[in-house]
Order: sequence, then structure tokens, then C-alpha cells
Amino acid sequence: MTLYRIFIASLLLCHAVGAEPCGETSCNWKMLEGQKHQFGLSEDRVGAMLEQCRKSGLSADEADALLAPVCAAREEALPAEAVFCKIEEGLAKKVSVDRVLVAAELRLDCLCSAKQLLASQKKKGEGFAGGRYDGNQRLVLRVAMALESGLPKEVLQEVLFRKDACRPGRVGHVLEAGETLQLAGLDPKQTQQIMIDCLERNLNRMEILRAVDYILTEQNKGRDFKSFYPDLWVQSD
Repeated sequence: MTLYRIFIASLLLCHAVGAEPCGETSCNWKMLEGQKHQFGLSEDRVGAMLEQCRKSGLSADEADALLAPVCAAREEALPAEAVFCKIEEGLAKKVSVDRVLVAAELRLDCLCSAKQLLASQKKKGEGFAGGRYDGNQRLVLRVAMALESGLPKEVLQEVLFRKDACRPGRVGHVLEAGETLQLAGLDPKQTQQIMIDCLERNLNRMEILRAVDYILTEQNKGRDFKSFYPDLWVQSD
């Protein structure tokens, strides 16, 4: 990751001062077109992204820089499509290449942190015992999205390392709920409590969604968490 950051920073510096590309050789559109198969994605989709770059007035070197974090994700056996989606989103919104790169690198950082968190869980022999979920990219992505939403790593550890966090599908729904509550402004410790409650009660996806809807509704009414929390499970049961 350190080498990747140095590479991105040097590329941005070169573009900022109008210097020649920082690599040994400058890439071109033909070279990029010939590399579409290297990203683990549909070649048509990568081609569409490159065409969007051209229409936006980006250079081939800038397009190459945008694809660098996608390559890094694939090399680390991470869900590269999640990084690519962030780039597509930025291009569609006509965000500057610098900001798209920052967003893509953040997504990549969160994916790496998620993978490390699940790996440390395996080593401790807690939660996902025996490494049954090792390599589960969907679960890695859900943890990464929770991290990207701002949920502290410590909160996720408390949830993921529990012995009742033993099914990837259900844990994925709980993580999604945590992400939603974090983005809605709930205190991380309160979000942690809700996530643990969902696991302890063995709730399915619809039950979790109903609980989240209730929390958001009461929060929008201006009610304090402590005032409506005692009624939460009465509403969802």
C-alpha cells in the first residue's frame, strides 16, 4: 500500500506541474485498450470506462492512474469491482481525477483493512471459527463498506468476533444495518448495540430492516436513542 500511495502521489504531482508522465514510458489509449482483460472485469465495461475518460478530456496517463487501484485490488485478491464502481461513479458525476483517485484509494484501503480484520479473526479462532469464510469477497466488501461509512474498527471487532456471528449471510445483513445507521448519524456505540442485538436475536434480513426503519423513524422525530430503545424490539418482534 505504501508503494501504491507513492505511485499515485508522484503521478498526481506530474499532472499538477504539467511534467511528463512519471513512469518509464508514457501509456496511450491503444495500450490501455490492449490491457482491458487484466482487471478481472468485463472488457466491454472497462472499454466504456476508457471511452468516458476520453469524452471527459482525460489523458491516457490519467486513465491509467485511475485503473491502478483496481489492479492493486485484484493483486490482493480483493473485490476489484468495488473499486472500479467508485471510479465509474466519479466519472459519471464529472468529479476531478484527483478526487476520484482519493475515493478509489479510500475504497481500496477499506477493503485491505476488512481483509486484515477477518484474517485476525481467523487467527484468534473466534467468530468465524476455522476460517470457513476465508476468501469470502462478499463479506470482505460488507466489512469494507461499514468501515468506509465511518464505523470504527473496534466496533466491528466487537461484532465480528462474537461466537454468534457464525453465518456470513446474516452477518452481512447486520453489517449493512450498521452502515446505514452510521450514515444516519447514530452514535457508533449505539450502532454496535443494535448490531449485537440483531445477532443475539438471530434476526433475518426483513426483521433487521424493520428494526432499522423504526430507529430511523424515531430519530427523525427528534427522539433520543435511550427514549425509544426499550420499545425497539417490541416493535420488531
